[in-house]
Amino acid sequence: MLQETSTSNPPSNAQSPTSYPSGPSQENPPRRRIAGGFVFDNATCIAWASRITERPLNPEVRSDCIAAFCAIMDKVEGKPYHAYFTMLGSESYKQYMIVTQSAPFRGWKGMDPELIPKFKEGGREAIARELLKAEGVTEYEFRTELY
Repeated sequence: MLQETSTSNPPSNAQSPTSYPSGPSQENPPRRRIAGGFVFDNATCIAWASRITERPLNPEVRSDCIAAFCAIMDKVEGKPYHAYFTMLGSESYKQYMIVTQSAPFRGWKGMDPELIPKFKEGGREAIARELLKAEGVTEYEFRTELY
């Protein structure tokens, strides 16, 4: 038999550190799309763009981060890749995505990731992987993100 112990009950409106907001709010604004594609960090972006531009770029210099973003955007957008390049997250120049798929979605920032549908890789991702391999980019992952 288990012995019951006396514990204080938290207020009914309290959220545990592992809970997710149940809907959009001022702190958790709505997100209207999901995007699927290849995500990588600023160091990978800078290294790749340095190879494209044939000059060293510094991740600590904002103008170099902008130049890196533009160089990769020019490389992946349009034919033959038909992808687009964007930044992810609330901080600029930290995470990027080569977007290969997107769809409308009614979600919100901070929602439970299990509630977000996940894209599967297909033909467009195979083409993008070939580009990444040819460009010497190895540090990335395929993800679906709120956008």
